[in-house]
Amino acid sequence: MAKPKAVVLCSGGLNSAVLSMMARQEHIIALLHARFKHRSDEKEAALFEKQVEFLEPQQHLTIEMPHYVTIGGNARVSRKYNMEDARAIGEGRSTCHVPGLISGLLSAAFTWANVIGAGKIMIGVSEDLGPPAPRTASIYPDYSREHLEMCRHAITAASMQKTIAVEMPLIDLRRAEIISLGHRLGAPFNLTWSCLASNDAPCGACIGCATRARGFVDAGIPDPILTKEPAMAR
Repeated sequence: MAKPKAVVLCSGGLNSAVLSMMARQEHIIALLHARFKHRSDEKEAALFEKQVEFLEPQQHLTIEMPHYVTIGGNARVSRKYNMEDARAIGEGRSTCHVPGLISGLLSAAFTWANVIGAGKIMIGVSEDLGPPAPRTASIYPDYSREHLEMCRHAITAASMQKTIAVEMPLIDLRRAEIISLGHRLGAPFNLTWSCLASNDAPCGACIGCATRARGFVDAGIPDPILTKEPAMAR
C-alpha cells in the first residue's frame, strides 16, 4: 500500500527537523519553508536547503511571506523592538511574538496540499518548550492547542470532501523530549537553528537559544552546533 502524502512545515529549526524525521516513516513528505524576513531568515533558509538534501523529500518548496516585516510590530521582524532575554519574559505577550504567523503558515500549507494532492499537513508546534522561558502558549497564544484545533477544523472544513487533516505530534512535548525523540530517529541536529536574533552565532539569550540549550542538557545529549560555552551561562 502506497504511503500517504503529507506537507510538513519546515522552518530550518530543531522541532521541524524532528517532525520531518517522524513524518517520513509513514508518509511521502513534501517540505514547505516560509521566508518572512525575520532576523535569522537567511540562516534558516540555508539550513532548510541542507535538510532537504538530508531528508530527500519527494517535493520541497520555499515561499515568501513579506507582509510580516511590512506590518512590523515585533522584535523578530523589526529592530525597533528589543529581543527579549528568555529569563526576563513574564506572563503575557512577548515582543518576539508574530501574531498570525501560525495560521498564515497553515494557510499556505493548505493551498500547497490542495495543489499536490496531500491529505495531511504537519506542524512542529509545542505548547510548552520548557524552562527557562514561561510556558510557550502563554506568550505565543497561537501556539496553543485551542488555536491549532480551530485551525485544524477550519482547514478540514475548507478542503474538498473534507480530506485534508492537520496534525501537531509535538504539541505536548518539551524541548528535552523532542531532542530525545530526534536523537532516537537520527535527526540532523547539526543542520538546525534555534536563535531568533542572529544569522551568525547563537545569541544564547533568546527563547529559542535558551530552551534549546536547556533541552540538550536535560536530554543528556551534546548540541552539535555549539563549539564554545553557550552565552546563556553568563
